[in-house]
Amino acid sequence: MTQKQGRLSKQEVNEFLAQPIVARIGTVKSDGSPHVAAMWQQWDGEAMWVIPRSRSSWFENLKNEPRVCISCADDVNPEHTRVTIEGIASVVEGPTGLIGRVKEIADEMALRYMGPDGPAYAAKTAERLRYLVKVTPTTITSWCGEWHPRYIVTGED
Repeated sequence: MTQKQGRLSKQEVNEFLAQPIVARIGTVKSDGSPHVAAMWQQWDGEAMWVIPRSRSSWFENLKNEPRVCISCADDVNPEHTRVTIEGIASVVEGPTGLIGRVKEIADEMALRYMGPDGPAYAAKTAERLRYLVKVTPTTITSWCGEWHPRYIVTGED
């Protein structure tokens, strides 16, 4: 990323999400309370793909409420780049093991997050059931750098 401040361009969002940035997905439990879970993500420039385990609690939440919010943030580097995606989650495949498109996306994620040995790591759980979930954004918010001016309090506030 470049040393900049402000909203990211579409290309900068794509470049940021192509890094091994852990996503945190917010869902709504059946009692209406929030639930947040960390996971690997795959951004294709238009939608975010995630692969939950078949018994993950946040996946169960999607059955009642498909609206989600995903936060991807780099809180380590001085740019403090952030992308938030609000959207609708839909199950594309599953429950299934690591086959077909699920395997292809899982291997891409494993390679990005773990390096050359990543796909071998993913293969250890190839028979375990999971879903392929597509999150179609309704809103994408991004920011890089220091505080936005609207958050700066002056003596006049």
